[in-house]
Amino acid sequence: MYQIDINLLNDRPELGTGTVIQGTFAGGGESKMPLFLGGALAGGLVGLVLLLLGGITLFNQQLASREQALQSDLDKLAPGLSKVDELQAKEKVILAETAALATIFNQIKPWSATLQDLRDRVPPTLRITKIEQTATAAPAPSPSPSPAAGGAAAPPAAPPPSSNLKVNGNTLNFSDINDFELTLRKSPFMKPDKTQLVMSQREAANAQTGVSLVQYELRTELSDVPASELLQVLNAKGASGLVSRIEVLKRQGVMKP
Repeated sequence: MYQIDINLLNDRPELGTGTVIQGTFAGGGESKMPLFLGGALAGGLVGLVLLLLGGITLFNQQLASREQALQSDLDKLAPGLSKVDELQAKEKVILAETAALATIFNQIKPWSATLQDLRDRVPPTLRITKIEQTATAAPAPSPSPSPAAGGAAAPPAAPPPSSNLKVNGNTLNFSDINDFELTLRKSPFMKPDKTQLVMSQREAANAQTGVSLVQYELRTELSDVPASELLQVLNAKGASGLVSRIEVLKRQGVMKP
């Protein structure tokens, strides 16, 4: 009788005695160099940040030290700066006073020069018997800050009042009066638009001489042209002293040339 041996395990090739199954764990055979490079890079970045922070801290310390040194220098210079401010304030006061003085000189027109110009314009047969001046007050100027008072309001020098002139006299005929009026309008010391004949009339003949005179009245107003613009005229009319003063002020820069 035959006996059959059946070994089912030998029929599976993967479980055979001659088959050896080998496995590898994930990562078991890979290189660790990238991990080391990443760690070195991170460490380098951290070191760079710490180095920058140290530099900033040192720079801030240097700035603080410099600031203290500058503050110390300013404390030493403070008395001198205060003196400079005081001198500048005094300089402003002196300049303001000098400018006011120059303005006064520029507004002056000596009566001697004005009357001489008036005499030079009188016709030969015309006489002036009376000259009367009436002043019209100018409006009060608004106050301006004064450097001497720390900005307090101080009134500036008031402009001169306008001066009106009334000229009375007599002559032999009306034509002399008309000529006198026209030449007076050309005077640099008078305002042409304010110069006009107010009255002229012939009187009765004098019993002794038999001469009939024409009485007249002219009114005008003194010009406000600065004296610095009339130097030649003033010098020609005998006001050489004022001309010399104005020329000195111009050379010193107090008055504009």
